[in-house]
Amino acid sequence: MNGVTVLFAEVIALAVGVMAFTIGYVNAVEVLGRQLGLSDTAAGSILASLGTATPETLVPVIAILVVGGTGGHEVGIGAILGAPFMLATIALFVVGIVATIGVLSKKREDPYLHLESGILRNFKFFFVFYPLAVIAAIIHIPLFHKLLALFLVLGYAYYVYITIKSPEEGEEEEEGQLFLGKLLKKESTALSVFQLIVSLLIMIYLIKLFTERLDELALHLGISVMLLSLVIAPLATELPEVGGASVFWTWRRKDTLALGNITGAMVYQSSIAVAIGLFFTEWALDPTVAVTVVLALISGGIVFAWYAAKKELNAYTTLIAGIFYFAFLYYAFTLV
Repeated sequence: MNGVTVLFAEVIALAVGVMAFTIGYVNAVEVLGRQLGLSDTAAGSILASLGTATPETLVPVIAILVVGGTGGHEVGIGAILGAPFMLATIALFVVGIVATIGVLSKKREDPYLHLESGILRNFKFFFVFYPLAVIAAIIHIPLFHKLLALFLVLGYAYYVYITIKSPEEGEEEEEGQLFLGKLLKKESTALSVFQLIVSLLIMIYLIKLFTERLDELALHLGISVMLLSLVIAPLATELPEVGGASVFWTWRRKDTLALGNITGAMVYQSSIAVAIGLFFTEWALDPTVAVTVVLALISGGIVFAWYAAKKELNAYTTLIAGIFYFAFLYYAFTLV
């Protein structure tokens, strides 16, 4: 085997490992949410999204606070605004793909995603928070940035509060059982927390290794640093949402948990992550990063508008989000 082949095999193996421990994490979230009396919206939007969003949050934090300088700040801002783009495009697209396969294989009776009303609330919060990041890039006033960052932090706290407090009428079908519970023939809150923490820590470690190997592979293949940071690295940090939680929950018809994880992470990334950037950088947008912001708003806006107007969402609508992800790939690989 040559070096590229070995690296490619390692990348595939690590990706599988990340998705496996992501499934362990979201399984613990599902069971723990039930044990704590949380709705599926709250479990998916808060418990799941905070864990699966950790990898992509660490990237800008390290770039801004540890690396520092102009380069570190540019990478940090790109990572902060790139995360919602990935979630609003490829993550929603994956949900549509899995649900469509479910319909074709008779796993699902219809293509409609059975969602609690809180998912619509998630979209609303995202479309309040995310445009503020654009406004901040236009208005270069440090005090305004600090006040806006504070508003975003308080806004996310309010979002968490009402998400936990709001009753939901779920339509989910089967109740999942904790993996460790099956193995040990018992189930408890402590065991759920243990599986959640261990799965999260291993998942983060494997993502670190995956990113390193992906960087090496990209260099061997002659892929530019810009494409590496805009396209390849984000795929690594988004593996938990895209490759693990979305597939696992959508295939089991746990649509609120799947969409809650994605849209909850969109809310978190457009508030807390943006607040970090506003506090510690000058918050200037690179043109290519601005393209991802526009595409995220259009893609998410189409899905949100359809859902708000029809009061229901089907898999075929979320497939539209993939168009914007692949359009960006074309832009990044051919026009930049």
